[in-house]
Amino acid sequence: MSNIDASRPTTTKQAGMVSIMVTMILMVVLSLIVIGFAQIARRNSRQSLDRQLSTSAFYAAEAGVNDVRDLIRTQGTPPAKPDCTNGSGATAAYYGALPSSTLDATANVKYTCVMVDPTATVLPYTLGYTGTVVPLTAASGNIDTLKFVWAKSTASATPIVGCSGNLVAAGSWTCGYAGLRFDLVPITGSLTLANMAATTMSTFLDPVSGGGVTTRAFASDGSASLVKVNCTNANCTLTINSGLGGNSYYLRIMSQYYQNVPVQISGTNASGAVSFTGAQVKIDVTGKAEDVLRRIQVRVPADGTSTNLGADYALQTTDSICKRFDIMTGHYQSDAGTAVPGMANGGNPLCKSP
Repeated sequence: MSNIDASRPTTTKQAGMVSIMVTMILMVVLSLIVIGFAQIARRNSRQSLDRQLSTSAFYAAEAGVNDVRDLIRTQGTPPAKPDCTNGSGATAAYYGALPSSTLDATANVKYTCVMVDPTATVLPYTLGYTGTVVPLTAASGNIDTLKFVWAKSTASATPIVGCSGNLVAAGSWTCGYAGLRFDLVPITGSLTLANMAATTMSTFLDPVSGGGVTTRAFASDGSASLVKVNCTNANCTLTINSGLGGNSYYLRIMSQYYQNVPVQISGTNASGAVSFTGAQVKIDVTGKAEDVLRRIQVRVPADGTSTNLGADYALQTTDSICKRFDIMTGHYQSDAGTAVPGMANGGNPLCKSP
């Protein structure tokens, strides 16, 4: 039997516990770091995949727009399609001619919804030096007013500086806004040359920073051949507020001094905003790739083309034009017979090589 000295305390060694706690803390910290890096890697991978899918969905939506444009070219002006269904009757027959919306069945790439609006209350265009021909036909009622709004053409912070109202050479134009030139022709009565010349409003809109107007009456007598339009730093606006009243017009409009000029055309009548038909069609398409959606809206000409079908000149050709005129007091003579090969008398004295 051993004797225990109760007066001496029992000693317990705990030096190993500190190492265990430090190791556990380090393991937790390292685990959190690894988990964080893993989440970042997964997030980057998903973002990269989403970008690829978003691009695919966008291309699918563009394919839907092009399919509708091709349908407009072959089938003519489309009926309204306000939702994702093809409707019934003539609407279903029209849009039933669209090709398959699935572009890649394996990757689940397709366009899921197509909506079409053949009317518009606002017609946006981007103008250049060549004319844009716009048919203005009210879906119902007449056109009592027409409004033109165009934005600045340069990045100038003060676009109205230099808008003095004086027409100058292109190189000396300092105004931040382009001038507009338009011909507005009512489609009424006899469409003879004399009648159209007598009823057409041909006008140059000159932007000014002050002292101009924002409204003007329709005038076909030349009194509105040059209109100084008052502009602000926001935009230039002119409203033809009287003298119209017809249901259908043709507008030829172009910019002066600047290219790529954004302009918006709208109108009103007794019922409110005019809905124009035969000018632009708004196509709204949603594309899908896996679980990513992209939706785009595009306005196209009502004939489905992307070019202006109206010529800016009486004669236009990609080849040489030879002409010869003799003009003097009381006398005019054209020698086309001898100046154009193959015509009477033959020869080409003006254009042939010496």
